[in-house]
Amino acid sequence: MKKSSLSAGMQTKEKSLVTVICTCYNQAEYVVQALESLVSQTYRPIELLIVDNGSKDHSKSKIISWVKENCNEIPIKAFFHEKKMNYCKAFNQAFANSEGEYIVDLAADDFFEPKHLEFAISHLNQSDAKVYFCNSLEHFPNGETQTFYPTDAFGKASKKVASGDVFAELIRRYAISSPTLVMDAGAFREIGCYDENLNYEDFDILVRMSSKYSFVYGDHITVNKRILQESLSQQQYRSKKSQLLPSTYLVCEKLATMVTTKTEKKALQQRLIHEIKHATASANFDVAQKMLTLYRKLFPFGLSYMFFYLWTKAKIDVSAMYEKWRLKHFK
Repeated sequence: MKKSSLSAGMQTKEKSLVTVICTCYNQAEYVVQALESLVSQTYRPIELLIVDNGSKDHSKSKIISWVKENCNEIPIKAFFHEKKMNYCKAFNQAFANSEGEYIVDLAADDFFEPKHLEFAISHLNQSDAKVYFCNSLEHFPNGETQTFYPTDAFGKASKKVASGDVFAELIRRYAISSPTLVMDAGAFREIGCYDENLNYEDFDILVRMSSKYSFVYGDHITVNKRILQESLSQQQYRSKKSQLLPSTYLVCEKLATMVTTKTEKKALQQRLIHEIKHATASANFDVAQKMLTLYRKLFPFGLSYMFFYLWTKAKIDVSAMYEKWRLKHFK
């Protein structure tokens, strides 16, 4: 709850504390830039919680050295795990030690522009939204960059970005750059934090938060996201042994109990076909079969369903071609 104080005879609100949780696993090359981007924020107050999730490289020593040099800049807590644990569990444990009114999840290979949190809190204070998001600049291994939302000559989104009630849109497609999220900590806590049964968090937290709360968009490019081959996001459709697709299935299973309107149900139908297509093409046949079974329970059969059903049943493996296609589109 925001407190108030008297200053120069006028009543003013204290600024909300923002907690940033930076989770690192074998990201020694990038972690210092991520941490530096936090002390460079124009917004205060911030508290920083650093989680080294069992790194085997030099991440731990770099974090310790950086904390010693910057412990007077902002409040910092550091947690070092001997062994790698489930990402969602590691984050939730850190969150339990947080005090902020807002929560931010920063991967150690991403970094913020100085005004990111200032813009975010300003937008949240001027709306009834519980989640802020913005545009991001994606950095590829070959040095190329592109924005998540296409922009005009002035750096503004060239098409309207959905805001407010975005539940159906987030069921249908990956419509928000998750590293840009700034969430109300109370709302995050109320929905149960990250689901520790999952191997990745963003799809699940986006749909659960948007099912209950309004989102607000800020038309700024203040988050830098590295797209690396070893990044978790690039493992979603890994041929034959995706560790993430089973979690995607579990989220879709949740959504089957959450959707109520015709628009939401149609969005889930489109999402399932999308995931079935990629699971089948990448030869992740077990999870594809589970998704097909879920689809059959919820929706009438169609040509798309029958095509993927027969493909999955025959287990025709085109994953080598699919992988070439995927890598071709990976810059």
